[in-house]
Amino acid sequence: MSKGSNITRKPGVASLERGLSILTAFECSKDTLTLTELFEITGLNKSTILRLCVSLENLGFLKRRQDGLFQLGMSIFVLGQFHQRLFGIADLAGPVLDRLVKAFDESVMLMVPDNNHVVCVHKIESSQAIRDAGIKIGDRYKIDRCAASGIFRSFSGEAGDVFDQIRAAMIVESRGVLFADAAALGCPVFDFDNNLFGAILISGPRNRFTAKIIEEIKGGLIETAAELTRELGGDPIIYSNARYQGVTPALKPL
Repeated sequence: MSKGSNITRKPGVASLERGLSILTAFECSKDTLTLTELFEITGLNKSTILRLCVSLENLGFLKRRQDGLFQLGMSIFVLGQFHQRLFGIADLAGPVLDRLVKAFDESVMLMVPDNNHVVCVHKIESSQAIRDAGIKIGDRYKIDRCAASGIFRSFSGEAGDVFDQIRAAMIVESRGVLFADAAALGCPVFDFDNNLFGAILISGPRNRFTAKIIEEIKGGLIETAAELTRELGGDPIIYSNARYQGVTPALKPL
């Protein structure tokens, strides 16, 4: 508060204000901040910053990368899900995903990783009376407990034959992972650095996902992922060698 101001601060919770001051430090327009930069911006001592950062990271509001830099977490997006224009997710992904929904009339979602979790940031519903099991925008799942698990685990470098197969196919099929009666197909989406951005899921009741329909969906899903990757500034050529025909690695409930 500047000198001479007649506005007085209302009493609040000091620890909460200190935590929020870490989040507002990112108003400096930098995507990542070092511990020293957080110290310089907030004025808090470094041990306090580290303790607060652990709490913020546990709740998904902050993420500490392997290189030690801090960045905002996906819970910030979840709080702002009703202001998607600010983030551009709906405007960017909506038209691309809508074409996939219209082609197969099954629900389509865009999922993104957040630490050890996966967050649904956009969804377009099927017009059919019986749809998928009900993932909603803002829903958050453990990364090994969701239909997109195979994608995120494979393209985060997890070793194993099944993950090698998923990386080659660029598609994973799941049945009964989140909900017993639901099936889904997932495909990765990449950003301008060709880093994993998220995954597109197309989901519906298991009885509608017959072998014939699955084979038809795979091609449309690859095309949609390539188009969204292009919109994000990535190179869709990454999908050109996808070996998704025939049997796709299936992810069983974990």
